[in-house]
Amino acid sequence: MTFKQYINEKNYYVYILVIAFIFLAMPYFIRMLGHGYMMIPGDKSYNHLTISETSFSNSTLMFQTVNDPLIVPSRAQIVTPYHILLAGLGNLFPSAAVIVVLAILLGITTLFLFDRILARFGFEYFERFVMAILLVMSPLFLSTYLIPDQIYFAIFLQLLGFYLYTCTKKGYIKYFSLLPYALLSLFSIIHTLIAILILFAYEYVSGKKYRFLLMLSAIMLGICLYYNFPVYFVYGFIKAKISSGNFYISYLGSKNGFGIFTLLLLLFGIIGTWHEKYTKNYSWIYLLMCSLIVLTLFYPFYMPYLNFVVVIFAGLGFLYLFKMRWEFKIIKNFTILIIILGILFSGVSFVKIASYMPPSEELVQALEKIKQEYHQDIVILSHPDYGHIIKYFASRKVLIDSSQDFIEDYDYYASVTNTIFQSRSLSEVSDLLTRYNIKLILITKEMKNGLVWERENKGLLFLLDNSDKFKPIYYTHNVEIWEFDNNH
Repeated sequence: MTFKQYINEKNYYVYILVIAFIFLAMPYFIRMLGHGYMMIPGDKSYNHLTISETSFSNSTLMFQTVNDPLIVPSRAQIVTPYHILLAGLGNLFPSAAVIVVLAILLGITTLFLFDRILARFGFEYFERFVMAILLVMSPLFLSTYLIPDQIYFAIFLQLLGFYLYTCTKKGYIKYFSLLPYALLSLFSIIHTLIAILILFAYEYVSGKKYRFLLMLSAIMLGICLYYNFPVYFVYGFIKAKISSGNFYISYLGSKNGFGIFTLLLLLFGIIGTWHEKYTKNYSWIYLLMCSLIVLTLFYPFYMPYLNFVVVIFAGLGFLYLFKMRWEFKIIKNFTILIIILGILFSGVSFVKIASYMPPSEELVQALEKIKQEYHQDIVILSHPDYGHIIKYFASRKVLIDSSQDFIEDYDYYASVTNTIFQSRSLSEVSDLLTRYNIKLILITKEMKNGLVWERENKGLLFLLDNSDKFKPIYYTHNVEIWEFDNNH
């Protein structure tokens, strides 16, 4: 194989490190050039920054459950080790820089742990290289670290715990896995159950030594239930959302799902390993993949876990395709080239998307204006995808944001938001705005270009231009803020 002339066991991880750093750091670099300062893409990180700053000021870095004061419906927020880490480091360094550096460092560390775990299961270095590259360029991996949510920290703990647990040369090392698994148990019951599932799948096909595993599982479940059950009891369990099959497919850099070419390689990987599905190396991976597929049908948020299993089979599929006997070598080379370019294009497309995601500098300036000029009791209406950004930069309440967990009537508030946006009835819109004390309406260019409206003068846009109850207080090409005054 010609690649091996340049990639060997001594330098393959250097290639992985360089490629991973480029893909993980490039969007932040582009945003730095565009904004002049660090701007984290997406809205999820701003939610965690808000929680971490709240937990630090209220309890001096103690684990707790806090209520979200900046949203209309009542919601609890669980403070996790990730928030404690952000709070501690954010007291020493700029919070945005902390998240970016953590995401890049843990992204690379995760790749290293993934490689070491694969080595323990007998995968040779070039197989691991292919799998790592496929992982780095997958939209799910990139979205995990370029639109940072706390799941990347949970994944790091999962891999670290499993790496320590599977250490067989020095048996006592597996007892150190208790620490990362105990921290992981503070995140959610789903993370805890995934960890137990992985460990049971591993023990079922390897040693079937369940004594320590049962003790570890009991500790994890005990910690998880002690910390999370009060929230589950009051606010209900984490919302399940049944996904369609299309959810698993990523289109042109979409953050959800798998690339078409990755799924094609997955198919070849299954074909190539099917005769070994009952062997030690593969049976537990098949079991794990089937279990995670079922889980992610109801909880799509946990698809990054499934991504690791998929890229294992996709890497094997690439090598299987490469080793196949082809009647015409030129067709083989052309097919492989198309697959490589397709996977590369998927990764580059997502990097481009992440580079230009909100918040923009204009949006931040608009929110800072609100923070300076408007009372804290007001409510701001915008698309839910801007909710956490508004709460963080403006420190003002929103009707709804993008996080559905622990809000029993989330769908109701989402329907209220949609009604306001789509209605042309001034009396209906005014009644809803007054009922929820909505004083300001924030509209972005993306909302006008398909996120909310498909064309001009539709729904609320018509009312904004044709009623004296609304007046613009901030107006640029990309961001508009309208004030609602029901006295007119």
